[in-house]
Amino acid sequence: MEKNLEFVDLLYARRKDCDILWVSRSMDPLLPHKLPPESIYSRNKMIQAVLNNEKVKLTIISLATVLQTDIKKVIKEAYEIINEMASKAHLTTVRWMGLIISKVLKRIFVSIYINENAIYKMKKEMQISQVQYVYAPSHRSYLDFILLSYILFSYDMALPNIASGMDFYHMYVIGELLRKTGAFYMRRSFSNDLLYKRIFSTYVASLVEHSDRAIEFFIEGTRSRSLKSIIPKFGLLSIILESLLEGGVPDIYFIPISINYERPPEELLFTYELLGVPKPKESTAGLLQSLSILQKSHAYGRVVFNVGEPISACQFLSMEQRKTKVLSPHIKLPTFVTENLAYCIIDSHKKNTILMPFNLIALLFNEKSQTNPDNPYTLNDLVNDYLWCKNILKVFNATVHIERSLNANASNIKQEILDSLKCHEELLVFDISKILRLKERHRTMKSKSNIYVKGHTLSEKTMRIAVPVINISIYLNPTLSFLIKPAIVIITIGIKKIEIGIAFKRYMLLRKLLSTEFAMPLIENESVIKSEWKETLNLLLKQNYISIQNNIYIQEENTKVCSLLYNVILPFIDTIYITCLVLFEWDETKLNYITIQSVLIETQKQIEKAFLEKRQWGKHPYSLSIDLINTTISNFIIQGILVPYEKKGIYQVEKIKIIQILTQLQNLSLKHPLGSYLNTILLPILSPSVSSKL
Repeated sequence: MEKNLEFVDLLYARRKDCDILWVSRSMDPLLPHKLPPESIYSRNKMIQAVLNNEKVKLTIISLATVLQTDIKKVIKEAYEIINEMASKAHLTTVRWMGLIISKVLKRIFVSIYINENAIYKMKKEMQISQVQYVYAPSHRSYLDFILLSYILFSYDMALPNIASGMDFYHMYVIGELLRKTGAFYMRRSFSNDLLYKRIFSTYVASLVEHSDRAIEFFIEGTRSRSLKSIIPKFGLLSIILESLLEGGVPDIYFIPISINYERPPEELLFTYELLGVPKPKESTAGLLQSLSILQKSHAYGRVVFNVGEPISACQFLSMEQRKTKVLSPHIKLPTFVTENLAYCIIDSHKKNTILMPFNLIALLFNEKSQTNPDNPYTLNDLVNDYLWCKNILKVFNATVHIERSLNANASNIKQEILDSLKCHEELLVFDISKILRLKERHRTMKSKSNIYVKGHTLSEKTMRIAVPVINISIYLNPTLSFLIKPAIVIITIGIKKIEIGIAFKRYMLLRKLLSTEFAMPLIENESVIKSEWKETLNLLLKQNYISIQNNIYIQEENTKVCSLLYNVILPFIDTIYITCLVLFEWDETKLNYITIQSVLIETQKQIEKAFLEKRQWGKHPYSLSIDLINTTISNFIIQGILVPYEKKGIYQVEKIKIIQILTQLQNLSLKHPLGSYLNTILLPILSPSVSSKL
């Protein structure tokens, strides 16, 4: 590690000691929420407190009246809901699970790093603080909550109450085991179920106020298949904040944790999901099948946990809001408060992202494949560009993880690259000619007719190219935490001279269009956007990537940086452009309304056509990502470009707004790369792939 020298490898000690002695050691786990004994609720007491809550009782009476049913039947249903939901901490189960998990983690990972000083600082504050704590990690794998619990157990800290989906609840045996390690269960959607909604919010409020353990939930709601931050979900966060507003606790500290994988176990499944192949349903049988990851030792490299500074919820609440809540208890918390806190957590995830060497290799390979495909990387060429790329990322405040402190000479950098490629040998390797090549990863699916594809059914030719390209593209995505704003600025300036005022207007447009994709809050205040623009602009000016002459921006011709920034952002702009074309050309004489699914299918179909025909817009296979298309559609709904029409899920298009966006995108001075992944030479498959199980 270059900057954060306090990171330590948790598996180092585990490889030297006996796991049985470790998990059975004498423990007094640190309970983060200091409460008097009478205020601490057991599971049974928590359940009774929820059922006896006046709001829950009123909801039960109201439902019995409306449904004209026996109130005892509704009470029974309420009991079943809370019993299904509530966690059941059990230290013995935690110990046995810790034994199994420790052996699995030592098998599949080389190391698990944690910034230990942050843990010790947090433990010290917990011993004297009266506040409740909420762990808010990023979500990149199913392993996230297991690894975080493993870390807390390693440091003698109580496992938290973990918000978990019902998919895990329905897994035979596993569901109850997870409950005993702290999981509480929540349904995916319950906005129309008044009883469930009331019980859930009351239960969470009881956890905030009466549990001496912390709470853990994923602010993103679901795993990021693209390995970058996605827009936050506000539901559970708003419930937690309501508890604070009602005075149950003096404050709540949110602990943002950025989790960074060298290779997440689901990497290939993520690729297929981005192309529209649905994920396998969670089941105990599926879990047992996934144990195939144990076949090869250390196949998934390293994991880095970067614990950020605690975020006080009170700083987002004004005294006026607290007074209003006291005078009018039924008034809800303003949505902007929840959103501001959510994006603050997401911003911490981005800033604390620790890049792996393979993230840089993926970034460079993507650049080379588009700008100079006829001159692929040799190891020596890669070493030179890797050093250059690492320095560029430092300029943009990124940190790159290395296994040990080494001088940045060619020999050590070469070893760093080769070590990084080891756990990605199924994707990217040096061939017999010592040239860096992508490997074939897609297998024709025998049961293809039985698979429901979420988008357009792509051809085998497209899949053959898109699977490995999107696979490697998701590894460059973490670098966008640091590159996206400079990339937007470079795009607005373009390859021609441009006036300052025009460039800023383009920045506002692109920032708004890309806000959903890159989890950036929509900002209506122009002065705030201008401040953000100037900060990025000054950094680019300082590095001489651009210059200003007589109120005209000029992109420097001799810099590789501008090309790099161009090519990481173009697939996203291309998807927006083609989505706009699809909406503009929608035949309203046949159907005067559309659905999200119909737009998704048609857009992915048109992107595939553009890719195969090597058109200017849509040359990169990453534009085929259904996540990218869906975030574009969501952005259009937020902006009022797609307007709800009568029935739920039906929309009409504001074509004037679409024409304006198309015109502005066409006016960008873009430099599309000459190369195309369509001509990429793929090495044949040499080993069985996860895709064959789909």
